[in-house]
Amino acid sequence: MKLFTELKRRNVFKVGIAYAVTTWVLLQLTDVVAEILALPEWAPKLILLMLVVGFVPALIFAWAFEMTPEGIKLERDVVRQKSIAPKTGRKLDYSIIILLGLSLAYFIWESRFEQKTEEFEAASKKIAEQAAEPEPFVPVREISAEHAAINKNSIAVLPFANRSADPADMYFTDGIHDDLLTQLSRIDAFKVISRTSVMEYRDTTKNLRDIARELSVANIMEGSVQRAGDRVRINVQLIDAATDEHLWAEIYDRRLTTENLFDIQSEIAKSIADALRATLTESQMASMATAPTDNLEAYDLYLQAKDFALGETRINYQTALELYKEALKADPNFALAWVGLAKAHITNYWVYGGAPQDRQKSRDAIDRAKELDSSFPELFMAEGFYWYWGHLDYERALYNLNRTIEWNPGNAEAHMWRGWASRRAAKWEQSIESMKKSLQLNPRVAFNWTELSLTYQYLHRWDEALSANNKAFELDRNSFWVKQTIAKYELRRNGDINAALRLTAGAQHTTEAEFVETFMIVKSMAGEYEEALEVARSLPDELEIQRQYIVLREDISAQILHFMGSDEDSRSAAQAGLFRLRTLRQRFGDDYRLDLAEARLFALSGEPAETVRAAVDKARQSQPVDAVEHFASLYDHARLFAMAGMTQDAIEVLEPLLSPPSQTTNIFVELDPAFDGIREEPEFIAMMERHR
Repeated sequence: MKLFTELKRRNVFKVGIAYAVTTWVLLQLTDVVAEILALPEWAPKLILLMLVVGFVPALIFAWAFEMTPEGIKLERDVVRQKSIAPKTGRKLDYSIIILLGLSLAYFIWESRFEQKTEEFEAASKKIAEQAAEPEPFVPVREISAEHAAINKNSIAVLPFANRSADPADMYFTDGIHDDLLTQLSRIDAFKVISRTSVMEYRDTTKNLRDIARELSVANIMEGSVQRAGDRVRINVQLIDAATDEHLWAEIYDRRLTTENLFDIQSEIAKSIADALRATLTESQMASMATAPTDNLEAYDLYLQAKDFALGETRINYQTALELYKEALKADPNFALAWVGLAKAHITNYWVYGGAPQDRQKSRDAIDRAKELDSSFPELFMAEGFYWYWGHLDYERALYNLNRTIEWNPGNAEAHMWRGWASRRAAKWEQSIESMKKSLQLNPRVAFNWTELSLTYQYLHRWDEALSANNKAFELDRNSFWVKQTIAKYELRRNGDINAALRLTAGAQHTTEAEFVETFMIVKSMAGEYEEALEVARSLPDELEIQRQYIVLREDISAQILHFMGSDEDSRSAAQAGLFRLRTLRQRFGDDYRLDLAEARLFALSGEPAETVRAAVDKARQSQPVDAVEHFASLYDHARLFAMAGMTQDAIEVLEPLLSPPSQTTNIFVELDPAFDGIREEPEFIAMMERHR
């Protein structure tokens, strides 16, 4: 009782109350000022911590010291009769009353402000609805995608860090990251940036705001994976890129099973949806929680196979094939592994040799996957690849790619493939729409920007092609895909041979047939025939035979010798090429690619006009329906007619190509030495004038 009385006498209680009320008022002021001054989110927390820590020292100070007319003194040094503690207590009473009054006034103001704000917003909305114009608003200009508002539910999932003791477990970490991206991309409520665009930010020093700006997203997810024995720990956090605010974070520590891994992915998706106030359907949640296999060994081999396939070399694809096979030995009912096997086989068919058995093995793997599950997006994607690369059947490819997108609307790869297939099916606007959609989801791939540029070039939409070129060059200025595409633009649009020479310098040393071919074309247009001829004569066997055309070294050499005026040497080279074609027919049979090559060589070997026309007709009839290759082959026919001196035939084929859609322009034709032999003919001059 004596202690209580002494605490009261020394105003300790009043100091505590005054301190608490003052703390509350300061926190309210901090809350108001923090937004104005753009203080970091930890600033109010730090102030609160400091005030809480200061509470006990304040009470100790009130107990041990006293205010006197001479200043602050230790309480034991103050004569009791001269103490002014009662006066100090009354002053504290007044201070407490004033602070409580301020607090009450702030509370009333805040409540009324929020109410008025809600009433104002409701009234504004009502007025806007009543004042709506009956006629639709027509904008003065179209707002570009770059300046449009960023989707608040857009997410970039940065590469996960590998926290496992074994660095070789990176494939496992990347596999979990890739699977999560795949699952999230199936959800309509999210816009998820694809794997290819986010992988460049592994170990980046860029801050989150810069990354978000480059990817046009509102939210960034970071994470790590640690595998140890039969346990796995996945640590993830979702961050608002504009404010650096942590919207959500979680650590999942589970026994390592495929079921647990996919349960975690399902839980992550649900947590993201909650954080972003998005809605997930029951079917979306169910599909994410379903593990594709319950065999952990099979799943591990599957992740290794996917990792190798990303290397995009022949050895990598062969290794991926073997790993998929091993995964299927562990679990023959693993449908995703059958799909991976199918994609690896059809890639080998298209890129590495065109062996018919690879195409058949791809078909067999797709059929086996269908037996296990006839409706899942990866299956439709694999079948789209199969019809595109295996049979050049673009309608059936589009059917399957459309089904893929229905199931997985955020699949950037499917949208890009739909763009390519649409372009070859002459569905030009659909092609552009699909490519642009893919680039929204996968904006950091220079090659895809070059493909959009080429599509615009076919339509002679030069400003848009230039914009796509600039974006590709910004992303990778050293890529030959980028430089080649810009070179084609400069030749078709501006006739700038010097720019094309600079851009294709060194392309002859690559292992990509298209780069080497472009190098020889540019050198020939520049009149630098000796360099072009040297490259043509040393062309490796593997660059002569491509999936959609065959161009022999003798064929190219014959053309360059013709440009140089060495007609006898040109005919000899062409005849040598025809001899080699007969050998290739024994290998490939009745192949349209050989028909196209044969027509060129007939024109250069001095065959009669009737023979050349018959060869061209045969090539046209045997060629698959393909808008892009159609333009290329028609231009090829015009060139060979011109080199054979068949002016009227050349004009008849060439003139429709001088208007879009096509792969050429009159500027390009003026540079092409194939037409030098007929360039002074009146009919040819008149045609060029009509399109100048």
